[in-house]
Amino acid sequence: MHFKKRHINPSDNTPVTPEHSASQTPLPAEANWSAIKTKSPSGKRKKISWFFIFLIILFTLIGAIVSADNNSFLGGVKNNYIVRQIANIISSSGQHLRGEKDDRINFLLLGMGGEGHDGPYLTDTIILASFKPSTKEAALFSIPRDMIVPIAPGDYRKINSVYTLGQQNKQGGGEFTKKVVSDALGLPIHYFVAVDFEGFVRLIDALGGVDIKVDKSFVDQEFPTADDKWQMISFKEGEQEMNGLTALRFARSRHGNNGEGSDFARIKRQQKILLSAKDKITSFSTLINPHRISSLFSLFTKYTQTDLEPWEAVKLINMSKGIDTQKIITQSIDDRPGGYLKSGIAMDGAYILQPTTGNYEQIKKIIFNIFDLGNVSLEKAKIVVQNGTALPGLAIKAVNYLTQMGYNVIKYGNAVAQDKISTTIYAYNDTKPKTKESLEKIFQTKSQAQVPLDYSSSVVASQWDIKDQNGKLENLDFLVILGMDQAIDESAQIIPTIDPSLLASSTATSTPTSTIPTINQ
Repeated sequence: MHFKKRHINPSDNTPVTPEHSASQTPLPAEANWSAIKTKSPSGKRKKISWFFIFLIILFTLIGAIVSADNNSFLGGVKNNYIVRQIANIISSSGQHLRGEKDDRINFLLLGMGGEGHDGPYLTDTIILASFKPSTKEAALFSIPRDMIVPIAPGDYRKINSVYTLGQQNKQGGGEFTKKVVSDALGLPIHYFVAVDFEGFVRLIDALGGVDIKVDKSFVDQEFPTADDKWQMISFKEGEQEMNGLTALRFARSRHGNNGEGSDFARIKRQQKILLSAKDKITSFSTLINPHRISSLFSLFTKYTQTDLEPWEAVKLINMSKGIDTQKIITQSIDDRPGGYLKSGIAMDGAYILQPTTGNYEQIKKIIFNIFDLGNVSLEKAKIVVQNGTALPGLAIKAVNYLTQMGYNVIKYGNAVAQDKISTTIYAYNDTKPKTKESLEKIFQTKSQAQVPLDYSSSVVASQWDIKDQNGKLENLDFLVILGMDQAIDESAQIIPTIDPSLLASSTATSTPTSTIPTINQ
């Protein structure tokens, strides 16, 4: 079966029964493979498991093509396509995945409602996944569905509507979304994978469920039902196994209490599920289970759309062996103070998020340097941030910006002198090179190793009462004194909006004056 030509077939109701389904609950209308090295004394177990994987994928592929109707697309290419895929799988060591030569392969992971839903191609989940083959590093960057992106000069749309536009324009939802996201974020997108709600549920169930740690209990009183009504769902804090339906609700909930009603919290939940599913797929019990692999591959071909060809999937499985799930970098952006985005209500009444700076440069930097963030987090440099200007709130905004990226800011506040034009970074030692380099990129200035006595680590720690766990003055790593060069024009907007907090006393006009269409509401 040619992956590039797959489409969801709502009339195909072929039941799929996984070997260890976590739930037999009927499905509602809502609805990088990698592998691990397994050592054994003889080394045969690893070879056998990979032999099974190869045969299952190969036989499933052959079966789909050989059984295809002669008038269908698959029937027309069965003599050519199958030979090419087998040849590429066998000789994949000499074939390169897109982005492999640049040591960064970027995927766009998309989740949508699918057939039977209002706006079946509106993407509810948008994750940019990156893999660095040389170091086996992986990163997940989640993009809020309400963020606007340009689809043409002067024409901005919510990013969750881009796939729909590609389908309507006959450009292909996946290919069009790849192009738009690539243009907006300045990064090549090599592959996409899109799955609908039903496919998500069935894939999770075929894995036997996923193990999720719920950070805090919450209740969502407004979770949508299949008949456009509301229902209550709830989750309790702690470790638990979720079946497909429960995992879908956990990922989609948007109105939870206890701090779980934000896009930021929702994105973190989605990342948890993705990482847990990765662990299940690459577990030894899955890799040596031909029935489970066959079920997963069958579900994948039925419920997903992708431009990743079978031979590329096989090579990616082999390349990504050794990825440490605990070290996968997870990053997201939102509209918190000091964040990358700000919220507003467009003139047509649509809720949107747009870059705080009026352009995408900040967001491009964090995506481009995302693998550096893992090293920054590991270094755990102790950073103090001071506001060296009279601008109120500049320090807290900078701290929020830094903490979102994993920096360890242990103290912040106003500097004694608030007359700084340019930002200064004092590096107290040379033991945190990755943090030093990344701070210089963020604040666009070189750090200084020659530190005036008034700004020495001991003086700052004493003045600000910064002590370690033993009650002694902390040995700091960096002091950042913010200057006027860090001020952001808060009035900068790509799309004219009103503050969402004013909705109670303001009514948006029903006459659209922005380029945000009603499809995105």
